[in-house]
Amino acid sequence: MSALRSYADALESLLTRLVPVRGQICTLTQAVGHVAAEDVRAPQPVPARALALRDGYELSAQAIAGASSYAPVVLARPPRFVAAGQALSSDCDCVVEASGLDLDGPLPQALVESFPGENIRRAGEDFAQGALILRVGERISSQHALLLSQAGVQQVPVRAPVVNLRGDDSLLAAYLRDQLTQAGARLDGAPDLVIVLGTKPNAQRLALEPGADLSFGEEKGVPAIYVPARLDQVFAALHGFLRPALVRLSGAKAAEMRLPLAQKIASRVGVAEFALLEAHDGKFHLRALGDLPLQSLASATHVSLIAALSEGHAAGDVMSAIPVRA
Repeated sequence: MSALRSYADALESLLTRLVPVRGQICTLTQAVGHVAAEDVRAPQPVPARALALRDGYELSAQAIAGASSYAPVVLARPPRFVAAGQALSSDCDCVVEASGLDLDGPLPQALVESFPGENIRRAGEDFAQGALILRVGERISSQHALLLSQAGVQQVPVRAPVVNLRGDDSLLAAYLRDQLTQAGARLDGAPDLVIVLGTKPNAQRLALEPGADLSFGEEKGVPAIYVPARLDQVFAALHGFLRPALVRLSGAKAAEMRLPLAQKIASRVGVAEFALLEAHDGKFHLRALGDLPLQSLASATHVSLIAALSEGHAAGDVMSAIPVRA
């Protein structure tokens, strides 16, 4: 029987063939779900001018200092009404509600005092010019897109690697497509990586559980991963190879959580093993190791890979793990 190929060697051989894809400019709608190719900063102060946060009358706080219903302050001119979201005049720094004013008499009067900034958003208070909104390597969320739009940014550079998925149109394929899309990959176009749901004859087995039957090659010069159409092998391909490959191709920052272990993990030396973990009460609780029963897949929140040279981890050891769902 031929020797097993180590997981570390297989992963390194794959990653050395991959380089970050070139950035492309996308609209904010198109960019959601993909990875930022550059830092994105506010091009101007937001708001550009002070804005009212509620309906009322714009005033200078200094001009109505000390005002009360017992000692009203007469205003030099009738104040201007502003609606919430409306820009203030340059000489005004607060908004007073109608109940704080007497505008029915012969002279307008303030019945309350205010302070600079009350009921307004000052210029640049949301974003100063040059403020960092989106970091390179961050996956762009709908919230990012909304904030960027509010800052006046309409397009952003993204890295969106293309992964072609070939094979049967099964639920396994649908699962992979969903996970790849959530991880920021595109599924159409000239591929940077190919996944084939199917086995490759005479492939060397991996020292990886699950995942021993994954194999590698190329399709028309593009690196390819061959994945038997079984849930455990698809899971191993996704978390052992596809997600690291997408990190390399897109420059994404890997989403990791670090927590102490609730109990000991005893691993076999010589074989890398996936550990399914559930995070609760501030700890990782082991749900499965190597062999992954369906119930463990249903309850797990995170997955970690125990290195082949490791004998495991003691209770209380801090482990790093990534979310099971991209």
